Amino acid sequence: MTLTLALTLTGCALATKAPPRAYAGPDISTRVGETVSFDGSQSVDLDGGQIVHYRWKVTAAPERREEEIGRILHEGADAAVWTMQSALTEEDIGEWVIELEVTDDDGQSATDDLIMTVVP
Repeated sequence: MTLTLALTLTGCALATKAPPRAYAGPDISTRVGETVSFDGSQSVDLDGGQIVHYRWKVTAAPERREEEIGRILHEGADAAVWTMQSALTEEDIGEWVIELEVTDDDGQSATDDLIMTVVP
């Protein structure tokens, strides 16, 4: 005896939504007195949607600037590329980790870090 079943799915989406891929750009080495530009425009939504929000945040800082950890530097729908408004100072010397978080039109997000090294 052979039993054959047919299964019909209605109203189901079989495709899964892929999260975006964040790309904060290459690590940066800069000097006191300079301003820095950040470029996350190579971030993509892998399922063909759009990146709708960018957020740049400090996740690590030199010991004398630890109060900066967690500080959001810039965010918004148009924040893929931006330049710091003030020049770096002697207090900024050291290694910083800057996180880019991107969110796509499905509400999914991803992060990528870059290291910014400030030298005298």
